Parts: sequence; structure tokens; C-alpha cells
Amino acid sequence: TRPAIATYNQWPIARGRSVMGVQMQIAGALIGLAASQKAAAAQDMQAQAAREQAEATKITTLQQENQRRDQLRRQLASLTSSMSAQGVALGTSPSVLALEEDEKRLAAKDITSIKLMGATNRRKYQIAAAGYKAGAKATRLGGFAKAAYQAGDIMNPNVGTG
Repeated sequence: TRPAIATYNQWPIARGRSVMGVQMQIAGALIGLAASQKAAAAQDMQAQAAREQAEATKITTLQQENQRRDQLRRQLASLTSSMSAQGVALGTSPSVLALEEDEKRLAAKDITSIKLMGATNRRKYQIAAAGYKAGAKATRLGGFAKAAYQAGDIMNPNVGTG
């Protein structure tokens, strides 16, 4: 029983809802979908930042390895020049050879530690990137699911009511 004179926004659609109310529901669903897309985009950016940090960690690790190798070369050169200045024949003195071997062994341990710490940090950033990527996907799917549910509610408001 509609009144004889009624405006467009007053006409009931279903269960007493007006066209304007349905339009607001549609707008709300679209805004929610857009918000989920923006949140997912932010997580994508965080994933990219984590991937870049992993790459930076790799480069830093390589630089630290090279620095330690350079330090070893300088130490061995200093040892050689010091022994030469003292008149010790190079490669013949057991104490000089022992010092060289100790320096090489320490450098190898240091380089192994540098590589391990670099790999650990890089892996940490790679895992973070994967987590952000999965979070972005979940956010997008959640936004679509919520919009689909709201669309179903708009189309059939009687679903779920006793």
C-alpha cells in the first residue's frame, strides 16, 4: 500500500528498506573493498621493502667478507716485511709459518661467521617479505569476500533471518 504521492527515496524495496538505504549499502561495500585494496597495497610495499633490505644485507655481507680478506692480506704483508727486516728468510722459519697459519685460520673463522650472520639476516628479511605478501593476499581476499557477502545481503535481505 504505497501512498499516492511518494518520492523516489521513500519507496520500500524489501523489508521496509528504501532505495537510498540500498545505495548506501552498495557505497559501503565499495568503500570497504577499496579500503582492503589500499591495505593490501601497503602490505605489498612492506614486502618490497623487506626484499630490498634482504638484498642490502647480502651486499653488506659481501663487503664485510672483502674487508676481512683485505685485513688478512695486510697482516700477512706486515708480518712478511717485519720478518724480512729482521733478516729472517721467508718461508723457512717455523714460528713465522705458524703465525701465518694462525692468521689465516682466524680470518677463515671470521669470514664464516660473517657469512652465517649475513645469511641469517637475509633469511629474516625474506621471511618477512613472504609474510607481508601472504598478508596482502589475505587482505584482498577478505575484502572481496566481505563485498560479496554485502552484495548478497543487498540482493536478498531475507537470507539469515528467522
